[in-house]
Amino acid sequence: MRLSPGQRQRLLDQAVDAAPDTARSLRLGPQEKLIPKDVIEDADGTVHTRYERTYAGLPVLGGDLVVHQRHGPRTVTYASKAKLTVPTTKAKVSADAAKKSALSTAAAKGTRKAGSHSAPRQVVWMMNDRPTLAWETVVTGVQRDGSPSERHVVSDAASGATLENAEHVDSAQGNSLYSGKVTIGSTRQDDGTYALIDPQHGGHRTLDSTGNFQGVLVTDDDDVWGDGTAANPQSAAVDAAYGAQTTWDFFHDNFGRNGIANDGRGSYSRVHYEAVQGVHLANANWQDGCFCMSYGDGADGQHPVTSLDIAAHEMAHGVTSATARLGNFGEAPGLNEAISDMMASAVEFYADNPNDVPDYLMAELDDLHGDGKPIRYMDLPSKAGISSVGYAPLDYWTPETTFAEPHMAAGVGDHFFYLLAEGSGKKTINGVDYDSPTYDGRPVAGIGLSNAAAVVYRALTVYMTSTTGYQDARTATLRAAADLYGGKSDAYEAVANAWAGVNVGNGYINHIAVDPLPTEPVATGQPVSRQINATSSRPGALTYSAKSLPQGLSIDESTGLITGTPDKAGDYSTVITITNAAGDTRTLPFTWTALESGGHFFINPTTYVIPQWGKVESPLVVRGKPGNGPSDLKVTVDLDHGFSNAQVLDLIAPDGTVIPVKSWGPWELTPELHATYTVDASAVPTVGTWKLRVTDGTPGFYDLAPGHLQRWSLTF
Repeated sequence: MRLSPGQRQRLLDQAVDAAPDTARSLRLGPQEKLIPKDVIEDADGTVHTRYERTYAGLPVLGGDLVVHQRHGPRTVTYASKAKLTVPTTKAKVSADAAKKSALSTAAAKGTRKAGSHSAPRQVVWMMNDRPTLAWETVVTGVQRDGSPSERHVVSDAASGATLENAEHVDSAQGNSLYSGKVTIGSTRQDDGTYALIDPQHGGHRTLDSTGNFQGVLVTDDDDVWGDGTAANPQSAAVDAAYGAQTTWDFFHDNFGRNGIANDGRGSYSRVHYEAVQGVHLANANWQDGCFCMSYGDGADGQHPVTSLDIAAHEMAHGVTSATARLGNFGEAPGLNEAISDMMASAVEFYADNPNDVPDYLMAELDDLHGDGKPIRYMDLPSKAGISSVGYAPLDYWTPETTFAEPHMAAGVGDHFFYLLAEGSGKKTINGVDYDSPTYDGRPVAGIGLSNAAAVVYRALTVYMTSTTGYQDARTATLRAAADLYGGKSDAYEAVANAWAGVNVGNGYINHIAVDPLPTEPVATGQPVSRQINATSSRPGALTYSAKSLPQGLSIDESTGLITGTPDKAGDYSTVITITNAAGDTRTLPFTWTALESGGHFFINPTTYVIPQWGKVESPLVVRGKPGNGPSDLKVTVDLDHGFSNAQVLDLIAPDGTVIPVKSWGPWELTPELHATYTVDASAVPTVGTWKLRVTDGTPGFYDLAPGHLQRWSLTF
């Protein structure tokens, strides 16, 4: 539903008035307040209100949330569900010390001529689900490639440790383009000349920054702009103005969005940008601070970076900033870049400009690397090869995606979008050959570009928050698909299957999706509880059956829970069958091993997730002769974690005695731990249930995927 500026403002005003009651209903703390930032109303009357949070008057970074309400119960999407509280709002580190440290940190990351944009502001940092009193300092300057730098440095107000050091000038790569003959908006001035001010698109202005980084309004005597060559400085201005108006029209015509911030206000574009006189910007960027886009002339100063997909990419950064505000923590930066690529392709197809044939490539008119190739291929991102940062774009999600450079991590989202729009396999579109594989080798059927863009846009503006990564993006896009096409639709399945195609979540086969089966071995004498989790895109309940389970186990046909105690070791050719109410079935065969556990050796091979900064306990039943344990009890542990050596291990005897097994450290980056430890158990009973407790000792400023206790055993 398209809201007029007046309607939108009325809803925002109502949200402001209701904010205290909303905060209370959400059970926020007494020092927390909600500040409405945006509102969307669906045709059915559902209102989605986006809020920022404050704590004791301090902005909360990573505390944003979206309230979804119609007439019934409301639902909420949180950037963080952690309890918002800090011991004190009095900083131990002074603002001056925070500023000095931020300047040094920014300079170390490549910001030249670094200076503080304003005094550091005190905030609560919540991006890692651990609220921390902090200082945020905005450092401005120039990046190595000549781009303006607007680096946000967040530091712990108690220790001074850097929590975030993120560049907020979003840059796309590119350096050559041409949009052909187009119609652009201009305004006649009082002196009879014309200026590149577009009255139909919020008064968007196009400036020339040659020798003046702030830019001078581009003007002309006869309202005929440029000559289509890079030698004429107006040509790049035409491309920038055309890109801005086309992207504005795309968002308006497809989603009813009225400009970048949905308030009818135009931004401005700066071409021939020089952050420092004579130093050419090698690419293009969006900058929140000026609400503007800046376009350079390439590394050699001769190739304006103003193609339609580059312009759409940068303007989409502005839309993201005005909505979900995808931040600089975890996978959010990569997702931010990917969404700009998605919208750039969608804008190209919307424009259908014969001089820039629509495709799923980025900056294909630009020869950035001197090899005549695009800088991004959405059907198979790794085709772009090694970039200037030393890595190739990622085709599929892996745990390392969290730490990848944003443009490289964007490959996961780019590939998802191509699969969702066009599907997998070989095809030719507008003369371009594509061949998109999937992670699991299963085919994916696309739903068309327009539908794919609609799903992503709704997910971005309604369900994503500042901390959204790829797993949460899957959830957001599935909710969006359910809103637009129904939760039992083929489009809903396609979204899940496209994500599964890039190794994010599960896909549907025969309308049934199944979580990875818990097929790690079981052990004789050890109680088993393994849950089969499945969903169907068709109405009705699921039923479960199994053949050849390890002897002693059975499955609940209505819940899919496998329980029992194995009593015979061996390899079992197990088959799990899941059936939905429509009669569709999905059959899952695998070999399930039952290990021998008893005598002097007892093992629990069940995998347990190690929660971040939390702990988990795995039980192990020991049977045999009563009495105390040996003085040289062997404890063998297999686990994986980004910082395995930061995991603390304790053995809990049947009588509750805690026996230390492994302390914290040593501090080394070790992704797996496979070790046997000897402990003295002579003072505790042998028979009963033992437990191995794993405590995650990873420092709080690291945001890692959870680890896993794979198995452990005792040898008496």
